[in-house]
Amino acid sequence: MVHDDYKEMIPAQALSALDAREARELKEHLANCAECRRDLAEWEATAASLALSADPVEPSPEIRTRILRSASSVVPLKRSERIVSRQRFTAIAAVILLAALLVVVLILWQQNRSLRQQNEFAQLLTAPGSKVAQLSGTNEAKIATAKLAYAQNGRAILIADGLPLPPAGKEYQLWFIVNNKPLPGKTFAPDNRGHGQIHDLVPEAARNSAIFAITLEPAGGVSAPTGAIYLRGEL
Repeated sequence: MVHDDYKEMIPAQALSALDAREARELKEHLANCAECRRDLAEWEATAASLALSADPVEPSPEIRTRILRSASSVVPLKRSERIVSRQRFTAIAAVILLAALLVVVLILWQQNRSLRQQNEFAQLLTAPGSKVAQLSGTNEAKIATAKLAYAQNGRAILIADGLPLPPAGKEYQLWFIVNNKPLPGKTFAPDNRGHGQIHDLVPEAARNSAIFAITLEPAGGVSAPTGAIYLRGEL
């Protein structure tokens, strides 16, 4: 990933919304990037301040009256108890507003990221000399599909869909197989919809003709495939 990709991940990290792999990749980047560390600190401070700065908003009189009437029919409320109840309503309303705001921020981040990924893939497809390999699901994932697009210099983007969620401690890994020799690529974990995407570099030996495969491996990847093949295609 490039620097801008990591910067886009920072708001989601401040909301603890990244998956395990994304969080690990961002953590590795933060170790060497002071700019992103500052950005993350600012986002975390903003997220923390929202809970304290949200203006108190009382529920509508109808809702408050209905709930208080229901509660009063069981246990009569004293004046002090009614004050406490009002304070609780106000606190609940503030929490709801905060949660809604965080959801909006997360949705906007995801939409922007998805659009950026689609644009990158389209640009790669239209580059002179680019190639595309279609990967199909095996018996391990019959509905899964993937496309691998790469430029003459080997810069590649893989987009996969329909993959089952991997078990704990496992990730999917891309392989470039040339003359029956598998060359390791990067690993990724799909989201809850089975969608996954990675940026990689196709080895020079595999740019003209190769078999591309995706297997299930230990998180972080291995040097030689050990798991079952979930997707396979060739060029």
